[in-house]
Amino acid sequence: MCSNHCFAKGIQRVFAFLLSLIIVIAGFIPGKAVVQAEDTTGFKFNKVVVKDSSTGAQVADLLAGDVPELKTGVIYSLDVEYSVPSSLQFSNTYFHLNLGNGAYITTLPGSTFTEGPITATGFEQLVKTPTGTGTSPYGYPTAGSAQSRNGELIFKSKTSLTNVASAGEISFSIDSAYLNQDPNQILTNLFQISLSTDSTPSVDARSFNAKSTEEFRYNFWTDQSTETISKGDTTTTLLASITGGNSLTEAGSKTTVEIEYPSDIEFISLEETQLYHSNGTVVSTTESGGIKTTKLEWNEPGSYSGTPKFVPHVKVPANSTRANGSSFTITLKNFKKTIWDDTPNVDRTSSNVSTMIVKLIDGSDPEQVSSHGLIDTAVNWAYKKYDTYNVRLGSLLIKNELSTPTKPKTLEMTIDETDTAIIRGVTIPYHADMVYGNIYWTSASGASGVADPSILQKPNASPLNVSALITNTALGLDINDSIKTIKVDIGQIPGQYDGIRPQRDLLDTWNPNNQFISDGEFYGWSYIPNGVYGSWKVGTNDNVKTTVKLYNTGATPTAGDTYTLIGKPKVPEVKNGVGSINQTQILGGNSFTVSGRIDDANWDWNPLQEPEIYMIMPEGFTYSNLQVTNGTLSTPTYVGEFEKDGEKVKVWKYSIDIGQETRGQYQPNFTSKNMTIKFDVHADKTVKVATYHINDFLGITTKDFDAIGAVIKPEKWDRRNWNTDKYTAVFGTAVNSGKTMVSLSEGPGVKVNQAAEVNAHSTLIDKDTGAEIIYDNTSATTKKDTTVVLEKGDTTTMRIKLRNNSGTNINYANVFIPLLNENLDFGPAFMPEGANQLPLKLDKVEATPNFEVKYIKLKPGKTYALNHAPQPGDYDIVTNPADANMLMLVTKTTLSNGDGGRIEVTYKAENNLTMSHNDKIDVITPVLDYDINGNRATLTLEPAAMTFHTSSIKVAKDWKNYDGTALTAPVSEIEVELYRDGTVLEKKKLTAANNWEVSFDNIDVVNPTTGTNYQYSVKEVGVDSSGKIKINDAWYTATVTGDVDQGFTVTNKKSLEVTPLIPTTTTKTFTKEWSNLTQSEIDTLSTTIALYKNGNKVQEVVVDKNNHFTATFSNLPVTDTITSAANTYTVKELDGDGNVVEEGSTITISGRDFTVHYDGTKIINTYVPKPVLVDPPVKKIVEGNPTNASTFQFEMKAINPTDPMPNGSVNGVKLATVIGSGEVEFGTFEITQAGTYQY
Repeated sequence: MCSNHCFAKGIQRVFAFLLSLIIVIAGFIPGKAVVQAEDTTGFKFNKVVVKDSSTGAQVADLLAGDVPELKTGVIYSLDVEYSVPSSLQFSNTYFHLNLGNGAYITTLPGSTFTEGPITATGFEQLVKTPTGTGTSPYGYPTAGSAQSRNGELIFKSKTSLTNVASAGEISFSIDSAYLNQDPNQILTNLFQISLSTDSTPSVDARSFNAKSTEEFRYNFWTDQSTETISKGDTTTTLLASITGGNSLTEAGSKTTVEIEYPSDIEFISLEETQLYHSNGTVVSTTESGGIKTTKLEWNEPGSYSGTPKFVPHVKVPANSTRANGSSFTITLKNFKKTIWDDTPNVDRTSSNVSTMIVKLIDGSDPEQVSSHGLIDTAVNWAYKKYDTYNVRLGSLLIKNELSTPTKPKTLEMTIDETDTAIIRGVTIPYHADMVYGNIYWTSASGASGVADPSILQKPNASPLNVSALITNTALGLDINDSIKTIKVDIGQIPGQYDGIRPQRDLLDTWNPNNQFISDGEFYGWSYIPNGVYGSWKVGTNDNVKTTVKLYNTGATPTAGDTYTLIGKPKVPEVKNGVGSINQTQILGGNSFTVSGRIDDANWDWNPLQEPEIYMIMPEGFTYSNLQVTNGTLSTPTYVGEFEKDGEKVKVWKYSIDIGQETRGQYQPNFTSKNMTIKFDVHADKTVKVATYHINDFLGITTKDFDAIGAVIKPEKWDRRNWNTDKYTAVFGTAVNSGKTMVSLSEGPGVKVNQAAEVNAHSTLIDKDTGAEIIYDNTSATTKKDTTVVLEKGDTTTMRIKLRNNSGTNINYANVFIPLLNENLDFGPAFMPEGANQLPLKLDKVEATPNFEVKYIKLKPGKTYALNHAPQPGDYDIVTNPADANMLMLVTKTTLSNGDGGRIEVTYKAENNLTMSHNDKIDVITPVLDYDINGNRATLTLEPAAMTFHTSSIKVAKDWKNYDGTALTAPVSEIEVELYRDGTVLEKKKLTAANNWEVSFDNIDVVNPTTGTNYQYSVKEVGVDSSGKIKINDAWYTATVTGDVDQGFTVTNKKSLEVTPLIPTTTTKTFTKEWSNLTQSEIDTLSTTIALYKNGNKVQEVVVDKNNHFTATFSNLPVTDTITSAANTYTVKELDGDGNVVEEGSTITISGRDFTVHYDGTKIINTYVPKPVLVDPPVKKIVEGNPTNASTFQFEMKAINPTDPMPNGSVNGVKLATVIGSGEVEFGTFEITQAGTYQY
């Protein structure tokens, strides 16, 4: 099937438009009404069961006396069934539920809390919606809140039903506000149910208790665990909180807690700062073993309230004998609050204690600074991806334990000593009262400088913000130029400055030597007094080491002032986001919206790179309006369809383009780019009734998840339904390389209910896009856009889904589906637009196990009106599918309420279809025939339309030997031309790689001018007029068979090879000779000789001393054919430019000039030296000082009188005269011949 159904104007993909046919089960109306007194006999409950809504497991059968054991955080359903006697069958009857304190409704039949008509299993109207019991104190729960949906609930039964049932529709949860710590707490009369009529207000009234198995206890959380004071001082900063959530308390009760402390320490008070805002009243003090225990209480006025915070105030006497530097502990324990109206009355107490340490320090100038030099383990995306993010690569937590400032401090940092990372920022301790000096810095590029403290990026005012940020860009550096050193005077650290507290919930322990943050969790940079921030360099994976020295300004730092900070890499992690669903319940046929954030910029750092998402749609769901922020969605890739628990699941993949960036608070410039996602989900009327969560629909991952060794990890705070592990085995390696993905964490989910109907639904499935297509005949455009267009070999699948939501069993169900034989017409029930025009083959039939496939043949002339189906006498069952003209799918068993089934019929356009079938169409509709308790119904389902169009001409290549046997192709490719009406239209290559097949596509069939069909033919390029082609010295005969409809085949048949008479060959040898040179001079030379055949150059050879200046040319044909004239072979010498040197011409070789002479098989080069001009001078020197100058005569004589001499020489002799001292010359002469001359 074409990827876009081959629609000229594109297909309208139908993701959400589902037409479901509704069958309302009606009873029989008596022919005559009888007036009589109301009799409620038989009007009673038959079933009242509590189930776990998510699993369907039964928790308790209330009518059997079971007491349901319930927990918070679980959604339960209350399933009821009751009988209506025939005397009341057509009267108004009602179901009443009064849900007591301790629980609240989450979903209702009809998926609405609005009073009025509803569509539900056994009810037709919500008469009274739950708005609270009215008995809960202190204005709890708030009107309109989820917890206020308890109290009285009334539904009107469907008139005419004799058995009313509601399963999985009334859901509820437990409200922790009423719970105590007893795992056997009784929720008295939690369920009160009854029936009524307009005349009788209460029938079969019943009441049931429930049991809470939760052990709701409080816990101490130590907010501030240490404090340092001097003798005579009182503690002020120790802090402990109570965790455990809000609760309803008993008015007039007492909230109590105990505090333990050493006997020599004076108890001042225990201050509560969050709930009562007062000091506790001392009830008692006891002493044992040197430890005092004081019990305190607060008056509880009665409230729906949270938990307190305690600040212990104890004083060390001024005359205490405790040693300087010693410490003692304070312990809070046995916290208790009284819970309102609980049974049994055991209230809530604490399950742990809070231990705090007080340290003593004395002296004229006391100082106490605590610190944690940490090893931070952070994800390293840069190892296999990009370095475009920041994580924390080591940190130092600092706290001034005293209420007085420290001495002025200097902070020095030597950062990333192994040059492993790009350090883009560091934090230093910050307080509004601190005074900073200049900032001295160096960078990896070699730059250095001094920055004014005004470049500090300061945090917002908050007790948790304890640092200021120095970024590389604030120092004037490039964003990828690492900060290597920092030195700055930070002044006095104010009293009570606490840079440990922001990490109190993440530190693994409270040990002062603690070096780790819990599981590599990260808060923002302002939470860390001294931190190193940046990214590993691309391809690096080593620890990042930084040395920090924090010491008194002006002093020399000691080992005790020196800290080592480590940034330790770990594999990339993809963490879940957090989301929500805008509905808690819907009916099939409606939609809900999912939204949330993919990254978590506030708590866990999640520097996700190259994000990818998978949209996952269980059967009956479709999605639309998918949007993300801070990223660009790709077009979807349809991954495929999978089966989970008998239901089909479709998956689409999107990439989100953010370049090489990341998302969240980890941008290179320390800004935050958060990514959110939003989409709508539509549930059709065949969706299985259940509660669904976001991880049913969305998976989040990164590109190449498995290849880069990434893992998934839940966020620390939000991890409900956080991953897609339910699908991992189902999807296999087709999704995220077989690895589980994260999703958006979310708890309540959305409950999808269905109306009381039998729903059946049929569509055509686009196997390329996953789209579900329903034929729409309202206009020519909609017809075209919803008709599937097939080409040769294509298939299309009709899917029929069935779901029984009627509230009772279906005794049997038959589905009739026509086959697509040409000219078949079974009437409007099956062929709404007349007889089939297009013959399509039945390719396969698949069905869920509860259906059996039967092949039937309708008897001639059988046709059916709308919503009618064949009867047993209308057809014969056949065993050979080729003999059938219809399929009949028969249920093997009864379809219980909530059960469903699926049928898939695949049709194929066979290769024998021709252009004559173009635009022929089949429009068919399946028919469902079923029976409920003897009430039979027949439904004609949604139509499907299929057509055929081929605009392609296929060409194949075949190779044959001369005897007709298969031949291995002698070449890797050939080229063919397509001709239209004798003119070349297009060329294409047939190759071994494309299996010697090619298709000419988008071919026009009809000439628009004449209205007649074009005539097409093909021809292989290179075939001559006789139909022959020469390939690799062999001849082939090319023939073309086939036509436009069937395609063309070009066959090349090799001609029989005849062994030719081969002419004789000869060998020619040529030598090079040199004249006027010595042998040593000759050995340095080389030249090129060319062989000519009949005047045409055929070979070149370089001759030198290695081949003895000889060129031999072998296998030279004496004649070209046995009848042609003899060939003439000659040689010529070539100059350096490849030009021929003719007889007597000069050639220059290695700086020497030669004349060339050709003498048969010899080439003689004679050296022609260049003339040399000689001017021999004679100098006469006379020593002493003679009175008269003498005359001197000199003679120049050639040993060989014929050798060159100056002009004026006679018989090889020349005379020259000089008087006294001086020079004389014999004259110049020229030597033109090579040789040795003696004078």
